[in-house]
Amino acid sequence: MKKLSIIILGNSYNLKENEDIEIIYSDGKNLKKTVSFAQGKYITFINSNDIITDDYLVKILDKCSLYFDCCYINSKINYEYLSLTKTLKNSHILKDNKPYAYEYIWNYVYLKEKLLILLNRKNKDDINRTVDNIFIKTTAISDILYYHNPKNEKIIKDSLLLDQKPAKYFKNIIYVGNHCNGVFNGYISWLNNIGRCFSEEYKITILYDNLPEETYKSFQQYFHLEKYNKKINYTTDRLLTTFSTYYYPKNIFPLESSYLFIHANMSDYKNAIKYNSKDDNIYTEYIAVSKEAAKKAEGYFPTNNIKYIYNPFKIDKHSIKPHLKLISAQRSSNVKKIDRIKHIAEILDEEKIPYTWNIFTDTNEGKNQNGLIYRNRTNNPLPYIKDSDYFVLLSDSEACPYSILEALELNTKVIVTPLKVYEDLGIKNRENGFIIPFEYFKGENKEKLRKLVKEIYKNKELTFNYKYNSKNYEEYNKIFKE
Repeated sequence: MKKLSIIILGNSYNLKENEDIEIIYSDGKNLKKTVSFAQGKYITFINSNDIITDDYLVKILDKCSLYFDCCYINSKINYEYLSLTKTLKNSHILKDNKPYAYEYIWNYVYLKEKLLILLNRKNKDDINRTVDNIFIKTTAISDILYYHNPKNEKIIKDSLLLDQKPAKYFKNIIYVGNHCNGVFNGYISWLNNIGRCFSEEYKITILYDNLPEETYKSFQQYFHLEKYNKKINYTTDRLLTTFSTYYYPKNIFPLESSYLFIHANMSDYKNAIKYNSKDDNIYTEYIAVSKEAAKKAEGYFPTNNIKYIYNPFKIDKHSIKPHLKLISAQRSSNVKKIDRIKHIAEILDEEKIPYTWNIFTDTNEGKNQNGLIYRNRTNNPLPYIKDSDYFVLLSDSEACPYSILEALELNTKVIVTPLKVYEDLGIKNRENGFIIPFEYFKGENKEKLRKLVKEIYKNKELTFNYKYNSKNYEEYNKIFKE
């Protein structure tokens, strides 16, 4: 098989065949048949009145040692000769001083099998119109070596790029556009789980238009993050996107496979666009996240051959920390020091300790965040107290707090400040609770508080037995009897 078949349109031309090159003369009336019988691995066209440089064929044969679908050879044109042609004297091509690639010299080289696919797509025999249409659907690159990807020995395809642009190659690209620039959603969960499952084994790039800071930090753990730039040509082995970004930018070129993931029941979208044009079938595969989603996606895309793969997820059970459950029930007066709760919560957040802290109080000033949950007062907090690891009361002063007595009676450990009353009630530090010194809530003692909070968390599973002194009931009985 020869390297190159040159199809010359029109009269004879001063070119000779050799072991690498086949010369074919054609009137252009049946281009598809001509290409079918060509012996070359690659095909190029020359008009009989084209002017080419001496190194033109040398350059093409050099490129034919590589594998590509289509390339544009940046051959020099004799501008002085063309300028004598009346019809071209005022050509914008000459004004812009760019390589001329159209009717007089095309400079395109095609892989034969790919060219036949393009010709079968267009049912036109007129050579000029047909080739023009082919150009629109293929790649014209001003310098193949600039864009050529040596890892894959392929070049970018499926777009017309006459102007040279910077190029970047990433092996796997997930294009999200603006789709992650809003509230947390299932698509973001899917991406995070893709990262957990596959980022250690594969290099994956998230190409985005905008990402909120929180989402950016989350993705940063697993992916290379690249802000999309329309002035750059991106090439990738695999491109993944979602139906919400169906028409990804034209300067992203998947070399092997492109996947559209369907993350919703399309029939639930009353105004969903039906992508049913054959020309829009730009993806190698359409994949839904469930069997039901695949079924409901039928009719919305160019193919009904929609596969489904359930969402991947990865749970490292060794990294799951026990959940800490805290409860406080108190009024918001100054003496109760409800703000001290935030000192402990801040350390829990910094240490990434999972917790839920229910706070029953009489104010709405508290802000729910992370594990803090501010609730209205309740007449019966006992179920919450019994279900908690600790009851927390950080007051400056207490006479005899009922909530502490209830917690101890329900065998719930307590976290308190060093008040004399707790000693009287039988609270022993590190036995049935923890006593936090007042000075630990000052900024300069934060590390002391941190050490104690970590100890509190470590000992959350410890149990104790507490017996409430029944003598107190007897004393009250005497009062009422009298």
